[in-house]
Amino acid sequence: MHKTQGRPREYRVVYVAVEGETTEVHYFDYVAELIADEQIALHVLYEKNGLKPQDTVDKILGDADDNAERWVMFDRDEHHEIPEAIARAKRNGIKVVFSHPSFDLWLLLHFTPFSGAQNGSSGVVHKKLRRQAAFETFGPHDKSLKGARVEALRGKELTATRNARKLTKDCATAECSEVDGHMDHCEPLRRDPSTDVWRLLVSLKIIDA
Repeated sequence: MHKTQGRPREYRVVYVAVEGETTEVHYFDYVAELIADEQIALHVLYEKNGLKPQDTVDKILGDADDNAERWVMFDRDEHHEIPEAIARAKRNGIKVVFSHPSFDLWLLLHFTPFSGAQNGSSGVVHKKLRRQAAFETFGPHDKSLKGARVEALRGKELTATRNARKLTKDCATAECSEVDGHMDHCEPLRRDPSTDVWRLLVSLKIIDA
């Protein structure tokens, strides 16, 4: 075991409950490869046919160790209970990764900046993503994220992070900024477009941002 100043390093157990059953799960297979710190154990929770935002909180509360770090990941899409799900997660010490309109925005940001409110629709995001090599058929009926698609993302995490942080300065809540992120009083549904996936990658020591 590695030691720091004569003491054992803390072993971190991290649980993430995700909304989707395909794209997000495949992405975390890739993320597990990127985790260089052997003291971090990552567990991804999901269900066949997916979960709604409130369901991800239920999943974490039911299946994750109370002493572990707990995260939930869900999208705006057309869900209505997002503010309630975020508030409930925070009350229970669970960190939230929220994407508006969807997680697929995070994928797109690996290749190009993005802007403009989407009102919960991923149509434009998918259209732009399909212009990228290996993603030509990506969409509602082709959500896989393996093979050539993963390789197309590889090494572009910092680019995606910079593009995601730039979106914050355009938030409808004036106090939000690229440096400080979204304020606590910023309504989640106003964060259009946005994605917090990079915050989890920072926590997992995959990127330093």
